[in-house]
Amino acid sequence: MEKMLSTEELIKKARETGVDFGKGDPYNRLRYYTKIGWLPHMTRQKDSDGNIRGHYPEWVLGQLVTIEKLKSEGADNDEIAKQIETKNKYTSVLNLIKSKEVRTQLISYSTLILLLIISANEFGILNIGNQKSSLIEAFSAQGTNSDSIEILASGSAIVPKGHSTVFVNSKNLTADAKVIITFTQSFSPATAYWVTNVRAGEGFELKLDTPLYYDTSFNWFVSK
Repeated sequence: MEKMLSTEELIKKARETGVDFGKGDPYNRLRYYTKIGWLPHMTRQKDSDGNIRGHYPEWVLGQLVTIEKLKSEGADNDEIAKQIETKNKYTSVLNLIKSKEVRTQLISYSTLILLLIISANEFGILNIGNQKSSLIEAFSAQGTNSDSIEILASGSAIVPKGHSTVFVNSKNLTADAKVIITFTQSFSPATAYWVTNVRAGEGFELKLDTPLYYDTSFNWFVSK
């Protein structure tokens, strides 16, 4: 079930993450964003005290952070609307993949495909063994194998609460190195991250598309 935040909780948490509602009533700002399609409509339900209050889905907090970030960068309403539409589509796909029903279907389809491949190989329709040997020979001819992967450096770091970037120091980083990132926890409300500003002998910058709610840890390693 989707987690909900009361309007009061949403406004409080949004302010804690740096959202500026201006001098007016924050409720009016939320209504305006809803009117122009940036936020979903508020729903009324009972809170923990049994009182009927307005509630928004928890992901709306991330939406407000994104809007604030885009406004601070000078984006106009049309640009913000396009960014939100793109992010909403991406989030919808992620939520669909995360759903239990879709995961079950994906596992079923994957199992079916695997069985078909095995059956085709048994009946001689596919010759996986020969294809695998050919691939191995091709890689061997190029001198490519698992021993050629060299780990230059590795470690862990944290993206601080309210930030969307962090610079990681690594003196062993070379200009042609590859940087691999794996988060050890959720990096909500961000939906994407990438490595940029790679400096040989110094380090690299990890950047997310939205500032984070909490201190968020990740592991990294650098390889050739």
